[in-house]
Amino acid sequence: MVQQAATAMPVHNSVIVDFQSKRGDSSAAFFLPFLKQEMILVDIGCGPGTITAALANSVKSAIGIDREPKAIERARRLAREQGAAALRFIEADMASLPFGDSEVDAVFFHAVLYHLGAPELARALAEARRVLRPGGLIGVRDSDAGGNILFPESAGLTLSLDLWNRWYRQADADSVRFGRRQGAVLRANGFTPVWSGASFVNHSADAATRRETIADAKRSLEALRHDLIANGLARDTEIQQACRAWDVWGSHPDAIYLRCRCECVARK
Repeated sequence: MVQQAATAMPVHNSVIVDFQSKRGDSSAAFFLPFLKQEMILVDIGCGPGTITAALANSVKSAIGIDREPKAIERARRLAREQGAAALRFIEADMASLPFGDSEVDAVFFHAVLYHLGAPELARALAEARRVLRPGGLIGVRDSDAGGNILFPESAGLTLSLDLWNRWYRQADADSVRFGRRQGAVLRANGFTPVWSGASFVNHSADAATRRETIADAKRSLEALRHDLIANGLARDTEIQQACRAWDVWGSHPDAIYLRCRCECVARK
């Protein structure tokens, strides 16, 4: 789990975001070697908080920030269930963080920046830079459609991935290949990249995972149907073809879908 001249992303569709997001330890793994136990870390756009919880094990305090009340409610429930004193969540906007200048040691963005149009991206990074202490760290992880691996390929599956890309490209033609530009974007906004890499989200590890992927893919396409058709980005017959293709893909015993996530760490 998207008119090129627009300046802001359309409202995020929760179904597609869930399908294209991987929450948990694997999403934060690249950042963990850079963290220290005495650090205060802010996870910006934390969603339900599972990545924040994974990061909390490596720092003094991990604070999740999200503007969606329901996401913060779920995250706070997670914190209560885990009994984690070092973990807390605040409802706030990434363009106006509830911290003073140079107050935190690290900030983290997972599957957030590539959703943003240029003005929103600049504001979010400027605010992250403001709250970071000198030498503080920023870690980012975003998708890049150019690195996805799919087998067996078919015209319907290619169409399915393209439909998602069309939805994202309403805001920014480069958003679907944002991951490879992370270092350049961070450098242009006042950070110094110190590490970059990539990993994959495995949507096909076993039969159960493939079944879940098929259901999520079809559900996300249905959720985008109105926007795609209303904006002249797709025909209903294309959406039907794309949905059928996932069933065919899932019937193959060696079906593979690996979704690329680019990663970058930089310093203020």
